This record gives sequence, structure tokens and C-alpha cells, in this order.
Amino acid sequence: MSENEGFIPVNKNLWSISYVTTLSTFSFCILLVLYFIIDVRGLWTGTPFFYPGMNSILVYVGHEVFENYFPFQWKLEDNQSHKEHLTQNIVATALWVLIAYVLYKKKIFWKI
Repeated sequence: MSENEGFIPVNKNLWSISYVTTLSTFSFCILLVLYFIIDVRGLWTGTPFFYPGMNSILVYVGHEVFENYFPFQWKLEDNQSHKEHLTQNIVATALWVLIAYVLYKKKIFWKI
């Protein structure tokens, strides 16, 4: 399978048909479980995913603009350990959820 041609064009050789169908099946099952828990049974409100969803454009643009700045990323080296890279991503995600929560409480929404 080539990268840019074929029935399903992929950008990595790892993304084979079996890989794509397996991950799409997993995501469908997670969606099914969350739909049942949140919408059908009402056992969970969807928090903390609700707040970034209310300001998703701002979170996306903010992430793209500030992704290489502190406190979202504090070390720009190629030889980072997986643990440090994971920590940076967890901190950045938590900060964007916090920013989205504060903006939600102040009723500030970025709409197009």
C-alpha cells in the first residue's frame, strides 16, 4: 500500500487496513459506552470534556499558537524521554481544560 494512493491513503506504513479498522472499532465501542452512560442512563454529565467542547475553536487555536511556549512545553530537545514528553502533554491538556473551564464560567465563547 502506498502512502498517497490507493483505496485508503495513509501517511504511515503502520496505518494498515487492519490497524485502521481495529482503532475505528475501539472508538465506536467507546462512543457506544459513553452514549449509554451519559445520554441514556444519565450517570455522568461528561465533565471535564464539556468545557473544552464549549470553546473548542479557542482551545484548538490556542494550542496551535502556544504549543512551543512555557508552560505548555518547557524543553525543545529531540532526545526527550517518553516520560517527559507524556508529562508535557498531560500538563498542556490539563491547562487547556482549566482555561476552557474559566472561560465557560466567565461566559466567554469564541464563535465563528
